[in-house]
Amino acid sequence: MFSLQPCGGLRVGAAMTHSSLRPMDAFDPTEPAILHDLLSDRIITWTAEQADDYRRASRPRDDGTVAWKAYVFDGWGNVLGG
Repeated sequence: MFSLQPCGGLRVGAAMTHSSLRPMDAFDPTEPAILHDLLSDRIITWTAEQADDYRRASRPRDDGTVAWKAYVFDGWGNVLGG
């Protein structure tokens, strides 16, 4: 399960997010996290329930982002307190 929240302008450029977010090649879909969706400029709360589908259907892109379903993720971070 995940939810959308406004990110408050974390996006700096085409495929760049706030410096506190990590690159997508280091994202582990089996762990809780927050992800930044480049298309909607929103933070997605990730709970790992979609890990198998993410591994099967996500597509890394040349610019370091990852396309999955209707999202283009360009950074991730740990959930607060975790």
